[in-house]
Amino acid sequence: MSLVIGIFLFACAVFLIQDFRSQDDFDYSQPYSGNLTFRAGAVIDGDSLRGFASLADGTVVYARYRVNSEDEKLTMESLVDQSVFQVSGIFEAPSPPSHRYAFDMADYLKQNGAASLLAVQSIHTAKANDTWTNRLLGRRDAVKHHIRDHFPESLAAEAEALLIGERENMDPEDQRVHQTLGISHLFAISGLHVGIASGLLYVILIRLHVRKETAIIILLIVLPLYAVIAGGAPSVWRAVSMVSVVLAGRLFGFRLPIAIIMLTSMIAFMLWNPYAMYKIGFQLSYGATFGIIYSLKFLGDIQSSVKTGFIITFISQMTLYPLLLFHFYELSLSAFVVNSLFVPLFTLLILPANFLLLLLTALFQPAADLVFYFYKPLREGIDQFMVWLAGLPYQLWNPGKPEFFMVVLLTASVYLFYCAAERKFRVRQLLIILVPAILFTAWPYLDPRLKVTFLDVGQGDSALIELPHRRAVYLIDSGGVLRFDTEAFKEKKRPYEIGRQVVAPYLKGSGISTIDTFIISHPDADHAEGAEEIFGLFAVDELHLTPGSASNALMIDLAPDAAEAQVVFPGGGSNWTVGETQFAYLSPVDGEYEGNNDSLVLLMKTGDYRVLFTGDLEADGEKELLASYGRELSGLTVLKVGHHGSKTSSSEEFLAALKPGLSIFSTGADNRYGHPSTEVVERFAEMKLKTLNTAENGTIRLLYDDGELELETMR
Repeated sequence: MSLVIGIFLFACAVFLIQDFRSQDDFDYSQPYSGNLTFRAGAVIDGDSLRGFASLADGTVVYARYRVNSEDEKLTMESLVDQSVFQVSGIFEAPSPPSHRYAFDMADYLKQNGAASLLAVQSIHTAKANDTWTNRLLGRRDAVKHHIRDHFPESLAAEAEALLIGERENMDPEDQRVHQTLGISHLFAISGLHVGIASGLLYVILIRLHVRKETAIIILLIVLPLYAVIAGGAPSVWRAVSMVSVVLAGRLFGFRLPIAIIMLTSMIAFMLWNPYAMYKIGFQLSYGATFGIIYSLKFLGDIQSSVKTGFIITFISQMTLYPLLLFHFYELSLSAFVVNSLFVPLFTLLILPANFLLLLLTALFQPAADLVFYFYKPLREGIDQFMVWLAGLPYQLWNPGKPEFFMVVLLTASVYLFYCAAERKFRVRQLLIILVPAILFTAWPYLDPRLKVTFLDVGQGDSALIELPHRRAVYLIDSGGVLRFDTEAFKEKKRPYEIGRQVVAPYLKGSGISTIDTFIISHPDADHAEGAEEIFGLFAVDELHLTPGSASNALMIDLAPDAAEAQVVFPGGGSNWTVGETQFAYLSPVDGEYEGNNDSLVLLMKTGDYRVLFTGDLEADGEKELLASYGRELSGLTVLKVGHHGSKTSSSEEFLAALKPGLSIFSTGADNRYGHPSTEVVERFAEMKLKTLNTAENGTIRLLYDDGELELETMR
């Protein structure tokens, strides 16, 4: 216990050191002109160059630059990792996140020790950055280009990830498969890779009749260099430092307990770079190592190597699950079994094969081609098996993101389990872990509140309804981005996707894995373009589309993704009830889709609490709605303003009849359409109607329980 308390106090001290380091008197209100050096990991995607960089005085910033032509892009690709640039630019404040589970740029900067964003407006000159670390990183680039030139295209991205830690070109669909199976860690350089690389090099040196002591000295020199070439991730340095201490002990005749080696490595890492504590790789790498070291006594009693591999996998996953939930909101249940298969497969076949193929392509390409002839179809077969496995249902446990108290509780349960199992393991001790996990999973189903959330999806619409005790979950629209034809060099490898990067994180962070009904109010891109990613990431029972919209081009493209959902075309008068909450579609009344006024208009009510979702309804549609439902809609609680507050909607007659207590504009900041219209905003103000706008307030959540309404905004 004294050791744990000591480590805790040390961690607090390191945080204070970090906070002190982050304080500076740099003036970010003034334009910047001077030197800028991009750090390893800067990327050029489309017409955007971005990455962490150092200024002339050593200040770290996140720099962004927009290239202007294909020629400039090619030039920058050759210079970015090898040059010191003379630049001019301005500092910018990071945009706030869309919601509590969205990517937070301010946190990202803090976690990487960066002081600010720098928008580089012009690059004047570039000179060679001739340092030993940069020359070493130049070797990394040489290896990367060698792999791309000599490996088959289907194998190159994996080889880059396994050999030098470069994951930029890995296919997003492949990454989704790896995440589902819980084997993403196999494609990032870790202790496994360092151990295999060290072993291979040691064997080669011994076969070349190099003395053991000399071989160890060579390894002690090569391993840190490999850590730099491999991208310098925390997991790499953790493995390199621990292996180096073990090798040094063998060379100089001393032995240290493995736990002391791990703690020494962690403390040294934290002192060298306190910001590493924020990195997921640091937390997961040391966390898994802690779990395995703590279980060595237990593992020593197991005779079967297969059983040992399974237990190690189980221990790693169990130790890390509170962290995995905190960062990713879900956990692969299949990982407990799948890793027992794929860890040996990667250890004995895939990783050694990539090292061998890299060597052969450098020495004798025909021999490499012969190996590729047999290895490529084998690897493709393994990929097909992975895809099949990932397609099996119920593999992901998605209870959502735990709050700080729950993280502490889950972590404490893991620690208490180890304390109990260390004396003597009994199956019933698993309850120490299972009970808090089950409680956390069940928590949303104990919540009696009716939740309505208007997601900040930029210029678009997306709303989420969660019924009390999570009896049902309804998603209305999924936002989207309008895509325009652009020059080839501006096309990004990974375009921004509202569904995947905004809507999905909110659902997963809330512990939602199944959508009972997905309602697409009408087939405009800013309402439906993100639907493809939603269907790829969540089970959807029913899909509601406005009548007549099935022949729309966007809906035709979506049809294959929505094949497993039951498709319904409800019209005005369709209704259903769940518990005390009633739902009714008020519009459209015909089966022909002609545009915004044929949006699905949904009324939700429970007691006196009524929320109207209007899609992109305009003035003519509002008039028809009043003719049929004017009295029922009078004194509405919440109005989702039609067509983002366009001047063609929210007529004075409509607002006067409804008198909504709160109206929500769903718009993007500084959008090209000028939504909401100035005259519409003034109309709401003149009528003294309260409004909120997602562009200004971020995601807006309404919590209703027993007649009381609580309002939450992101900012």
